[in-house]
Amino acid sequence: MKHKPFLFLAAAILLLAAAFRLVALADIPPGLSQDEVLDAGIPATILAGNHALFFWQGYGHEPLYHYWAVPFYLMFGESVLTARLPAVFLGLLLVALTMRYARQEFGALTALVAGLGLAVSWWPIVFSRVGIRPIMAPVLLVAAALFWSKRPWLAGLLLGLSFYTYTAARIAWLIPILFIILQWGLGRWQWVEERPRLIPLPDSVRQLRPQVTLILLIGLLVAAPMQITLWRNPGLQQRVDQLSGPLDALRNGDPGPIWRSLTATLGVFSFTGDPRWTYTVPDRPLFDPVTALFFYGGLGIALWHWRRPRYTLLLAWLAVMLLPSALTPQAPSTVRLVGAMPVIYLLPGLAITWLYQRIGFTNSHSQSTHTPTTRNPQRAVLYLILLLVLLAINSGRTLRDGFIIWPAALETRFAYQTVLLDMARHWRANPASSLVVADSFFEPIDAESLHHNLGNDPGVRWLQAGPERGGALIFPGGEGGHLYVPEFAPLDPALWSWAGLSPTPLYRSAAAPSFAVYELPPPIPGETLPHPVTFGGRLTLLGYEIVREDGTRPLHLFTIWRVDEPLPWDLTLFLHLASTETDVLAQDDGFDAGATTLQPGDIVWQQLRLPLPDPAPPSLYLRLGLYTSSDGQRLPPTGQPHDFLPLPLPP
Repeated sequence: MKHKPFLFLAAAILLLAAAFRLVALADIPPGLSQDEVLDAGIPATILAGNHALFFWQGYGHEPLYHYWAVPFYLMFGESVLTARLPAVFLGLLLVALTMRYARQEFGALTALVAGLGLAVSWWPIVFSRVGIRPIMAPVLLVAAALFWSKRPWLAGLLLGLSFYTYTAARIAWLIPILFIILQWGLGRWQWVEERPRLIPLPDSVRQLRPQVTLILLIGLLVAAPMQITLWRNPGLQQRVDQLSGPLDALRNGDPGPIWRSLTATLGVFSFTGDPRWTYTVPDRPLFDPVTALFFYGGLGIALWHWRRPRYTLLLAWLAVMLLPSALTPQAPSTVRLVGAMPVIYLLPGLAITWLYQRIGFTNSHSQSTHTPTTRNPQRAVLYLILLLVLLAINSGRTLRDGFIIWPAALETRFAYQTVLLDMARHWRANPASSLVVADSFFEPIDAESLHHNLGNDPGVRWLQAGPERGGALIFPGGEGGHLYVPEFAPLDPALWSWAGLSPTPLYRSAAAPSFAVYELPPPIPGETLPHPVTFGGRLTLLGYEIVREDGTRPLHLFTIWRVDEPLPWDLTLFLHLASTETDVLAQDDGFDAGATTLQPGDIVWQQLRLPLPDPAPPSLYLRLGLYTSSDGQRLPPTGQPHDFLPLPLPP
């Protein structure tokens, strides 16, 4: 194929790839996962001066993707675009580089087929739409392959940089080693008269020896700073320890887990699939049956020509980058297989090119060197129809499974915190004076997720709710606002009743998981203390009420607090039911307001619950206090002889 037509077709494939990666980017995946929010927040720490060879966040992160994301953070701030556009650009670069590499080594047709596969298949698309770092690994690996034979120093540099992209890429140094073994070890033997015989290496193969050695040495040298950092700080790579189960079992004499992971990984092309909803419909193979046949055909071609260096590299690359999934639990893992992505989509191109060379021409096998090869138009049309059918099958499969079924599944919506995206959209359309959000278990990353979805920070307060919690209510600045309550974190009915809130929501969403919006009026006065008590200069108890219905039901303590100073993240309330200073019969610990989201002037209503003993001792009283859970230090109440406030128990 001539250069200009190839460029036009390659450009069209890139436009198709861009459409599959950019259309509805904020909706598919249907929200931001915690991994995306974590990755999107690291550029801010880099700009604040936290430059590292390995980041501790999220069980440990290689750094290169986060430095790549810094310009996007500067352009778009904290938003969905900031989280996902770095991966989108890398996904498009992967398509372009794979086509460039495939054309250089295997011809234009193989390159176009590989590019089409990467453009419309769900596996490369989802990792180009989810804002996490793995997609950078195959980009650098295919770039290294592009310069493998022409500029080995540059190939080694790119190979070494791949170590800084994702955990699974840390074994990429095995690619040149396996290449050496195949080329200069096994590749020197051939079967003659049913016996293996050592044959001389061709000059072209001998010339590769210093080149590949240089690639390996430069790659290891470039990777050395990060490896030394990890060696000196083993606690940074907690994720590696979490995935070592099958290897640990093998060391203990049990090969079962490794065997199951290996067979599941080898079947991922047509028989097995990732068992989790995180990135795909569970158990969905990478290829449909028809495309899988071409994949296996391309693999057979590569194996047939395995002594040729360009095919040797493909086989070594594929074998090495299958290992991160084959040696870890929950196989096959599509995220740990990303390093093999360029090879996997190049192999069907080899088979389709082979088929084209046999059906697209009338006399391609002619023994006469004087007979010109002529094109058969009818067979060429049939071949074009075959390509269009494959394109339609793969595009339709992606649209059905990836763009319709997967984002609508409840498991996916939970994984990507879709309810936060739905809340953000409702809030933007119906803003109120303040926003309070309930969650079953609040973490600061939840606030960051909502912040990215909103595109700004309206000072959201968070509270924790659900069947296992006493529950809290927050009145920002002592005023009202809107309270957003997801279906999986309902407020306790007792607290709801005591607060006098209307049980009828202003709005209830239709999608699952759903959420309801309630009017949060200014707080009604509760039973106030004649003299409010301040704990540690941070939180003041304004009032309380004890509800005790009978001896078989728990005691409810409703407390009203005013925030005076910013609060520590681990602030905790405790309530003891005691008969003496040392005899504690029951206790409840908890502070269900997101402490780090509160601001001075906020009013917090917190419920605590205790079971009552039956029969009860003659003398009982309550002890109320505050402490920080990380060190157990109590915040003493002013004007009290103890580090708690005694409360009389009503009869």
